[in-house]
Amino acid sequence: MIYRVLTRKTPYEPKPRSARPCATDIRSDRRIQRMASSQKMSVHEITRTSRLQITKNTVHRRIIESVYMIRAKMARRLPLSNLHISKRLQWARNHMSYGDKWMAVLFCDEKKWNLDGPDGNIKY
Repeated sequence: MIYRVLTRKTPYEPKPRSARPCATDIRSDRRIQRMASSQKMSVHEITRTSRLQITKNTVHRRIIESVYMIRAKMARRLPLSNLHISKRLQWARNHMSYGDKWMAVLFCDEKKWNLDGPDGNIKY
């Protein structure tokens, strides 16, 4: 096999790809990645604003293929400010002497369920 390649009179060229050609080129890939990183646009918005006939799955793939994009999970809540901390402490001090009245208070543990998959992912 190697001998045939080395003794061939015409230069070796790889066979053409049998797969479907990419819908985007390198320049449009970079533009998609730039939109996703700098303007914080969603995949759907990028698909609409790009002047290409591509699907949102293609846009999502191009963002994932980028080496420079880092996907991180969004923080669940903002950190408490000093004002919030002082108000919480004041509320706790006011209700320390509540005594048996706490028996009339109902505490419930509510949980949000997502049937279509996890959420909270955002790009930074």
